[in-house]
Amino acid sequence: MRRLPSLTALRTFECAARHAHFGRAATELCVTDSAVSHQIRQLEEQLGTSLFLRNGRQIKPTQAAQRLLHRVQQAFELILDACDEVRDPDSQAQLRVAVTAELTQKWLVSRLADFSARFPHITLHLYEQALEGRVPANEIDLAITYGTGPEDASAYFVRPLPTLQFFPVCSPSLFNQGNLKQPRDLARHCLLHDDQDGKTWTAWLTTHAEDLQAARHLYFPHAGLALEAAAQGQGIAMGDNLTATEDLASGRLVRPFAASVTSLGQYALVCERIRLEKPAVLQFLDWLSDQFEQSPVNL
Repeated sequence: MRRLPSLTALRTFECAARHAHFGRAATELCVTDSAVSHQIRQLEEQLGTSLFLRNGRQIKPTQAAQRLLHRVQQAFELILDACDEVRDPDSQAQLRVAVTAELTQKWLVSRLADFSARFPHITLHLYEQALEGRVPANEIDLAITYGTGPEDASAYFVRPLPTLQFFPVCSPSLFNQGNLKQPRDLARHCLLHDDQDGKTWTAWLTTHAEDLQAARHLYFPHAGLALEAAAQGQGIAMGDNLTATEDLASGRLVRPFAASVTSLGQYALVCERIRLEKPAVLQFLDWLSDQFEQSPVNL
């Protein structure tokens, strides 16, 4: 049977590693500095490895300690959640979810009322997930990432979402001007970018209108803003069959051409495997998967 290290030692380690200082850890725990040192030595003996680099009164967590700190903090958080549920079974569960800005704005927000109706006991905290971020931040229970995903797949649960298709979109009024009949006609218009390097438009133009030079370019930090600018008639944005779904269905946006290209990256649901012990995470995962399955991805 696997032996669990001393919980007192783990708690002392978490505090010392978080502060990177034995004295501040002793103050927080209301014990002496020597008591902290004793608990750390005990844990190092149990684990068979050094956890801190010592230089006089200065300490620095080793790489092993940094990995352990992250997992210990998660474990303590799960223990606290479980204790709260025992104390008050009807208490609100706290769920922290990180989502890319465009997906929140153009797809998720309109669906949150359904989630709240199904799971009134879950208080949802939404955070912005950096587009280039591979894994959730330490305090995040679940993230919707875009890109290549985590390097350490063994530590994370990853559920890829359907591959997207990119295609130009514009307002009905701009389309009705009649000068958007073929991809080469984009040269007369302003291209609205959802990235600063223009990769999304470049991928589409390389396939359908190579060497085209647009009249103007306007760059936004994410697709939600580019799509909103397109709906207001400021130019032509690159949409996809997820974030542009609602604007296309309502008629705020139209597709001037049928041509599309496969997305450069892929959305995925990502969380650390230890988080799957949290019931609210599993409920949100299942609900979110249902929402994606119901989305018309074949526009």
